[in-house]
Amino acid sequence: MKGKLVLIVLLLVAGEAFAQNTNPLRFEIATPDGTNPINYVATSKNGICVFFPTKSEAGKDSISWTFTVLNDQLKETWHKQVPLHKDVAFLKSVATEQAIYLLFHDTKRNKDGNIFVFMVVPWLQVITEHRGMIPDKAEVVDFEIANAYAFIGYNSRKEPSGIMAFSLMSGEKRNYAITSEKDALLLDIAIDSARADIYATYKVQYSSIRNHIFVNKYNSIGGLENTFDFGEQNERKNFNSAQYIPMGNRAGLLAGTYGYNVASTRRQYDYYDNYYNSYYNNYYAFNNPRLLDYDANQDRTPVSDGYFTAKVDNGVAGKIKYYNFSKFTNAFKYITDANAMRLKFKSEKKNENHADGEQSESGNDNDRSLYLRLIAHEIRSNGHLFVMTSEAYSPEYHTNTQMSYDYYGRSFPTTTQVFDGYRYSHAFVAGFDSAGNMAWNNGMEMRDIITKYLNRKLNCNFEDDESILFYNANNKIAFKTINGSAVVENTAYAPVPLKRGTDKPMDEYLGSIEHWYGDYFVATGYQNIHNNYLENSKRTVFYICKMAFR
Repeated sequence: MKGKLVLIVLLLVAGEAFAQNTNPLRFEIATPDGTNPINYVATSKNGICVFFPTKSEAGKDSISWTFTVLNDQLKETWHKQVPLHKDVAFLKSVATEQAIYLLFHDTKRNKDGNIFVFMVVPWLQVITEHRGMIPDKAEVVDFEIANAYAFIGYNSRKEPSGIMAFSLMSGEKRNYAITSEKDALLLDIAIDSARADIYATYKVQYSSIRNHIFVNKYNSIGGLENTFDFGEQNERKNFNSAQYIPMGNRAGLLAGTYGYNVASTRRQYDYYDNYYNSYYNNYYAFNNPRLLDYDANQDRTPVSDGYFTAKVDNGVAGKIKYYNFSKFTNAFKYITDANAMRLKFKSEKKNENHADGEQSESGNDNDRSLYLRLIAHEIRSNGHLFVMTSEAYSPEYHTNTQMSYDYYGRSFPTTTQVFDGYRYSHAFVAGFDSAGNMAWNNGMEMRDIITKYLNRKLNCNFEDDESILFYNANNKIAFKTINGSAVVENTAYAPVPLKRGTDKPMDEYLGSIEHWYGDYFVATGYQNIHNNYLENSKRTVFYICKMAFR
């Protein structure tokens, strides 16, 4: 693994130096400031599907979406334009070896269906459209494809949460009721394709300081077979995100993030705050209302303090185990928040050290609260372990002071807060066995990243007992090698290849990098580029780069 990281640097540096004579594997689309985000999905060696709304209108209240498929050399093989209602928004994708499934939601018009699933088959150059319906003004939570059925989980202000499914072959529709409890929130859906079982993870908020998490198990036609009620649910802990992983033979693992509820007079957050409404949405969209007149004091995004796990064994739900970030190995090496540093001294003073990281249920839980805003990732399997990853960020703003004058001409100072953006600070990574016990934990610093558009940046690549943690930001790829809780190679950086050797990146945002196929990875993002050797010396582009870990 160490040799591979050295080669990455050599490949990238050589590519940059050699770009005077040859073009790197890079695809660009011009994106003037203020345009809608460009979306992409990579699927095996069949290629990458790039899709976005265009400015040209397709008819009354319609906008054409352009779908372009690139091959493994990032060359366009075919494209197609599809008219959609102007209020339709892309939510989430599911990719398989043979096809890409794209979920769109029409928030304003539902006469003929407000859910659209497009199946893109790159090698056949085919796009098929399938429609369904969820309640008016409902918010989509999750999207899965299994056994030629599309499953859409949703929450609604006025109606109970639910799952709607429909066949991509026959159009047959199925509905899965979650619960009759009023204050319930669906967090995740999971499908056991081999057994045709469907699982819904949800929480019920009984009061400002008490919530409870459950998992429903359904058969394929929508019948509720079991509800798993997990033990050791501490009243002052909020479940912020959760995912259930079916493991066959009436077994599974529930895991997610939790935070301490320190409020006693009101709920800590609004269910329908943007955190949940846009969890799978383009919450980094350029017209996001959170970017206008942002006030950190009014931000009700749930804060988290650790991971939790619980096992289902032989159809019986076990107890929830809590793992506080403050007990992670070298946690305070990555955490720089002032509140967290005060927590560090409290923990040292109380000498509350647990070797395995699991926390006791004492009355001093609030003393260990880190209040971290997290971007949680889907849980991944690393052989015999399940790996949980989350990125911590915080809103940042500065205060402007200027002199104002009253009716009599007397001056007085006035201050206003100006939102600068969200600052990424670090990521927590931990591996858990099938019983929910933490086997190791680690982290990665995320330096000098401040942006107004949030997205999942960090990713992992596994090989044997080692893992590479990497992210794309500030026009560089940062990577670090770990072996469980041990650090094999500290963080190093390599530049993102540019189209021309004379290009100079001035700014970037929404950078990402993820596995594509084999040893290849795809890095994407937006860049403002300056090049004095071109007639148009400045350009803003969305780019896709093919890179290799060898």
